Amino acid sequence: MKNIIFIFFGLLVVSCNEFLEVELPKDQLTADLIFKDDQLAKSAMAGVYRSIEEKGFLTGSSMGISAYMGCYADELTAHETTNSNLVQFYRLTLNPQANLIKTLWNDTYNQVYSINRIIEGLSASSNVSVDVNNRLTGEAYFLRALLHFYLTQSFGNVPYIKTTDYRINAVVAKVESDEVLRKALEDLSNAERLLPEQLAAGARVRPTKMAVYALKSRIHLYLKEWDQAILYSSKVISNGSYAYETDLSKTFKKESRSSIWQLEPALAGSNTKQGTLFILLTAPPTQLSLSNSFVNSFEPQDQRKTNWIGTIKDAQQNQFYYSYKYKQNTVTSTTQEHSVVLRVEEQYLIRAEAYIKKQMIQEGLSDLNLIRNRVGLPSLTTVDGQALLVAVMNERNHELFTEFGHRFFDLKRSGELTTVMQIVKANWKADYQNLPLPESELLLNPNLLPQNDGY
Repeated sequence: MKNIIFIFFGLLVVSCNEFLEVELPKDQLTADLIFKDDQLAKSAMAGVYRSIEEKGFLTGSSMGISAYMGCYADELTAHETTNSNLVQFYRLTLNPQANLIKTLWNDTYNQVYSINRIIEGLSASSNVSVDVNNRLTGEAYFLRALLHFYLTQSFGNVPYIKTTDYRINAVVAKVESDEVLRKALEDLSNAERLLPEQLAAGARVRPTKMAVYALKSRIHLYLKEWDQAILYSSKVISNGSYAYETDLSKTFKKESRSSIWQLEPALAGSNTKQGTLFILLTAPPTQLSLSNSFVNSFEPQDQRKTNWIGTIKDAQQNQFYYSYKYKQNTVTSTTQEHSVVLRVEEQYLIRAEAYIKKQMIQEGLSDLNLIRNRVGLPSLTTVDGQALLVAVMNERNHELFTEFGHRFFDLKRSGELTTVMQIVKANWKADYQNLPLPESELLLNPNLLPQNDGY
């Protein structure tokens, strides 16, 4: 059994040079054999979660979207002296030949490939119990939708991969970004049918219907479908098991009631990669710090500034700031923090924005003020819709900083990206709203052409 699991993991997390040219090995185990019992199917899915926590968009390390897009936009300053991945994002020197672009693309599509193997394997298996089959299939649909969301928000038009057939994937074409989001919604609807309603606080390391609703509300917001954004965010907000934390120091604890879905560290006693990455123990920083302009943008009474931003001085008394949402950067006796991917505070901000877009000003104002009041800020009273939309974006900036690229994606979808970024970075160009597609992929598959504008 151990040998079978080992072989299967090798197939699942294969790090192929180019994802879209993967051919199944001649001696590959059949789906029926691979999924001959519940435990092997669960082990296969555990391998996917481990890959997602360790690499690709959702890793909390320096190679994930939180660090990359924080440097690309105006949240983070990169201090490395070499032409590192973070420096390339920070200095806007990305190009289609960059290894980091190829790695981000291939790591993510390899994860999609693994997810598709699980969907196909579970569909073909008669040996996995109905409950386990439904649960794992639902999780796979959810993860496939989530990964494609980040792919299209980062690269623009991309393929939506639903098969392991290398003959199809080798010639797959891009689809428009909005179509990617609609395909993600289809996957989420499949997941919704199969997943349980919720999990107790402290154990939210597997997606549930609440996670599906949270991602659906975000996607509908991006598609400017306000009624649907309100519908799904309200499903999460009205669920009594989820609530925003009034004690900000508890928001990113694994037991936080505001967490909807978290990624669990690999080892017992380990905490998050974000804590290791962002917390500064010495100064001057050698890797990352929060930008001064971002830190200075907080209102004086905002408790997020005192609770979620740490400070440290170097020998010359120069002060540096760092993201301190996660408090642990070392191994502890028991794991205290998980990487929070979805949380309920975002749902209030999604609903506030959608209400205001529908001219339901008082409803939007109520949700917005709830988020403000919980961090010590006074209620807003204006009923000017445009001013309130600016206020929502401001709250998103201060609530969701260094969390999986929210700041960059918000500026992009609002049409404010170039206006804001040209103030911060003189060499910013409008074409930088999309990352370059890996040149190696374009050479392999001309159906991925054209290259994104500006590259």
